[in-house]
Amino acid sequence: MDMERGSLFRSLPPGLPMPSSMPSPGEVRSKSRGYAKKLFDDWNTLHVIVERHEETIRKRWTKKSQQQRKAILLAAWPGSSMSTQHRPDVEAFRRETPARRAQGTQFKEAYLWPYINLEDLMKPKPLLIFLNSRGRNRPDKFVHSDLELAHLGQVSGATMPAFLNEYTMNFIGRNTPATYGEIVSWDDDDEAFEHLTNGIGMDPGHGLLAMEIQQKIWGFLVACCEQLLRDVSLDALTGGNILLEPGSLSSIDASITSLDVVALEAPYRTPTNIDLSRLISLASAERDSMEDSLWSLREDPSYFAEVMQDYAEHRQEMILDDQGHKHPSFVLSGKALFWNRVLGSVVMQAYFGFATFNEIHQQIMGLRNLALKYEDEIHPQGTLPPELAEAFQNLRFLLDAAKRDIIDQLKMGILPSPLMRPFCSRRPQDPNTTKMAVRYSPPKGEHPSQRLMHLINTLFDDKQLFLFGLHTVTDEIGHLIASDPGVASLVSPWIASRISQLSMVSECLHQLHLFQPWSRKLEDDMHMKEAELLEVYKNTFAGWLPIVNIKLEDTNLYRLADPTDSKFEYPAHRRRNKQNIEKMRSAEANLDALWRAVDEHFSAKARGKTQHDLVAHLLAEDRGIQRTPPWVEPIKSQHDQKQPDYVYQPFSSVFHDPTKQLTGTLSRSMISEKSAKPKTRGVTDSSLQPALPEPSTTRDEQPMFSVDKRTHKVFRALFHSPSNPDLPGEIPWQDFLHAMVAAGFSVQKLHGSAWNFTPSGLDVERSIQFHEPHPSDKIPFLWARRFGRRLNRTYGWTGEMFRLR
Repeated sequence: MDMERGSLFRSLPPGLPMPSSMPSPGEVRSKSRGYAKKLFDDWNTLHVIVERHEETIRKRWTKKSQQQRKAILLAAWPGSSMSTQHRPDVEAFRRETPARRAQGTQFKEAYLWPYINLEDLMKPKPLLIFLNSRGRNRPDKFVHSDLELAHLGQVSGATMPAFLNEYTMNFIGRNTPATYGEIVSWDDDDEAFEHLTNGIGMDPGHGLLAMEIQQKIWGFLVACCEQLLRDVSLDALTGGNILLEPGSLSSIDASITSLDVVALEAPYRTPTNIDLSRLISLASAERDSMEDSLWSLREDPSYFAEVMQDYAEHRQEMILDDQGHKHPSFVLSGKALFWNRVLGSVVMQAYFGFATFNEIHQQIMGLRNLALKYEDEIHPQGTLPPELAEAFQNLRFLLDAAKRDIIDQLKMGILPSPLMRPFCSRRPQDPNTTKMAVRYSPPKGEHPSQRLMHLINTLFDDKQLFLFGLHTVTDEIGHLIASDPGVASLVSPWIASRISQLSMVSECLHQLHLFQPWSRKLEDDMHMKEAELLEVYKNTFAGWLPIVNIKLEDTNLYRLADPTDSKFEYPAHRRRNKQNIEKMRSAEANLDALWRAVDEHFSAKARGKTQHDLVAHLLAEDRGIQRTPPWVEPIKSQHDQKQPDYVYQPFSSVFHDPTKQLTGTLSRSMISEKSAKPKTRGVTDSSLQPALPEPSTTRDEQPMFSVDKRTHKVFRALFHSPSNPDLPGEIPWQDFLHAMVAAGFSVQKLHGSAWNFTPSGLDVERSIQFHEPHPSDKIPFLWARRFGRRLNRTYGWTGEMFRLR
């Protein structure tokens, strides 16, 4: 029999991982019954202890010192050799070669129980969350997630499961030692094979691995309770009255959380199904942040100049070649090629990025609506309605495309970033190609850049990314930046913002993966439907095809876009006087001239359709571009006649037909077709456009906020009037967080620099996202003005709404 089972693997290509064993059905049954008996004995013991003593356990654990907690954990873990660090499986993978793993890993515990480690469990909450979830929920609730958390060991070949063909092991709804993990032959049960393929059941090898993981978890948790309750008699430990479950283990100040903390605690909590409301909040905030950035690029000269400089500083041309020479584009007159390329990146990533996250948001909304529509038809034992399955796969495909675009941006920008550039070099430019060969040469000795680049390079290697999983990598990057000041100091704001975007996409993909048990089959089916999904994707977003192929390299736009000649100097943060007003108006005129030229170029190249046309109907309709009115000398006798701070003009001066607008997104890396040579047509003289009236100030009645002194100071700075001669100073970031919580938001720190603010005590639904200043922890006044302007656009807030309590 073993010979027959082994022949299947001898026919496979050499080098593939082999099963750890090939047991008979009888051997599998015997082993699974042993696991199940021990597992349920420990589950029953933990259940009765937690029901009676959870409050006492919490109080005692909280009072323990770090050394006392460590001693309890080591005493409870068999062998007293618990992994010491966060994600020990990742470290184990780095330390072992593939050949060594294939022969038998030295780090089995690290791979099978990566979340059972001293660094994480010695913190105040994880063990208490672990005891609560495992003591009050049955084992079948965790069986899929326990196996998934040991993913790296399986895909790397370190913890290969056994193999038994033509059997399915069942767990869901089975809550006795006799039925949990029961194997069923495909010959004896017509549904057994279907249960295996749709994720309801498991193959026996993975089932045994899951049971091995589970029985050791419950044994460990029982031992932890016994250590903490050593003075309690055996009768009192499992007898006595059942008490009410203690309150939530959420932080005292649950208004401010961190995605790092959420990721840290997730393995210890009860697995939840897909949280579409949370994803809508994350996607909405990212989408709105991209829209605000687009407004600011066309409205605020100083913001435009900052973005251009940021993009310039993260281009590979900035790296000197092996001989210490600058890139050839810097010796050209006016750096024409360089600044045209920078401008092209700024324009396309602003518009394309906004359209991307708008589409992600819309598709998540659609998926939620379909989930509600079919909620009575969704059962673990059945298949999903086709319409819901299709929406799931289309969203998954879109998120994968967004993931690739963001990773491509990081790939181009991480090494040229100012803080990483000293460790990089570039080969002399080949005149026959625009591609550049850049090398990272780590400094000698232990250096933070090596720790950062090890994880960043994982993102760039498809094979490594598959092994680790995007969610693991983004969590590890976030954990590293948060825990290692040396690494954090190397991450520029531009890089941090891309990491934030990638973490948002990663969280969406992770949540879709939690759509168990259906996600496994849906994801597997996507591989067979890839051509179909790609075609649907292209057809939906075909309007972008001619736009993404337009280049700016042979234009004179660089003269209008180069931010280094002070033409975008914008003293909006200074006291209003004639000189400052004239500088502001000049900078605004220069910015308007640039965008008029950009719009006209796209219109000419894309047959009258601009990049702005594709998103115009997605932008807010009740506002225009703020512009500074001419200076008027104040007249004392007319001091009561206030000069307006701003006048308004249209967003784009190039006409477009709103009845024919297209929207959507298309990953440029997926477009291979070249657009046909476009015909051009004349563009209407912008001077003939009618003036845009100032947007209506009529809004829903806004609340009045009675706030403390600390909060009042923050909002007074955010909504500072340009006409007020008293300029506030910088705002500490912690004060801004305090003020937003006081105003009715819950706050979550994402990876990178982004913070997500979700209304929790307000009569509004839209979330908003702000980026933490870096490396300083204070918000500059110019940033504060931008923050205030975004709050005004999103919620209609003004400074008059905040009164000192």
